[in-house]
Amino acid sequence: MRMITLRPNSVLILVTLVVILTSNTLYAQMQSRREVYDSLLVGDRITPAVSSVMMPKSYTEVILSNILLTTNSYFTVDRVLLDISQRYSYLFNTLQVTHGISSSGRFNVGLDLSYRTGRQDIDPESSPLKVIGNSDEGLIQYERALTSVGIRARYIPFGGNANFVIQNTFTIPFSTSSSDNIFLGDNRYAFNTQLLYNHLLGRKVFLFGQLDVLVRFKNDYANTEITSPVNVYASYLLNKHLFPFALIGMSNNWDRDFDHMSQSFTYGVGLQYQFTSMFTINTFYNDIFAGENSNRWKGFNLGIRAVL
Repeated sequence: MRMITLRPNSVLILVTLVVILTSNTLYAQMQSRREVYDSLLVGDRITPAVSSVMMPKSYTEVILSNILLTTNSYFTVDRVLLDISQRYSYLFNTLQVTHGISSSGRFNVGLDLSYRTGRQDIDPESSPLKVIGNSDEGLIQYERALTSVGIRARYIPFGGNANFVIQNTFTIPFSTSSSDNIFLGDNRYAFNTQLLYNHLLGRKVFLFGQLDVLVRFKNDYANTEITSPVNVYASYLLNKHLFPFALIGMSNNWDRDFDHMSQSFTYGVGLQYQFTSMFTINTFYNDIFAGENSNRWKGFNLGIRAVL
């Protein structure tokens, strides 16, 4: 039998052709999935800290949310703002994966992984960015850990209104007693219900409302707490890619007997850039400007969203 020998140039040409054909096939498949996804998508959406976009069957949404929180002041029970003698800074990294499982596109399931880093500095004027590094200067306490996993369901309760979405998340801490999880504030079982609503005003302005009811259950270190933040986002569609937005919000915190414990009010501004309907990034800043028995937290947020 006569053997066929390929010259190096022939091998290179063959590999190049295979790569081109494979790339073209994958690109065509991606374009086809994107066209299907776009045909099922209802209106424009912003996803500043939570997504209300329902995934069609076989589609998966992946969000990486990164939030830097810092405080060095406190609102008293008389709503007076006082400085505190230290700075607390936290970095929350959350990976959210949501998958469409129903043919109607009305029910999604998801999984959340939370990684947190926290730092307490003796100098209240120290940089919040120290939470990212490993500087020992002025350090009182520093912790970081993979703190919890959340099991989530996202669904449209009423078939005729795709703008109203409910999301439920049951959070399971990896440790309820470790000192790092206690310092990082993620050491309790919790159940969160989120009511999410989108409302279009004209062709370019829309509102996004979010109401949470978060129950953090009693453990050996704290009693049951109920937190209910309400946030309203207003967004303007500059074009099909750029969405500036503003937010205003309020949060109340009670114990299990519904005795009022704390209250805070926040505002913020942000910007979302949509490369395509299946890939966006957003960033926003928020600041607690008034409150009762609450720290004045400032937040810097960066989110990346992709649909696969």
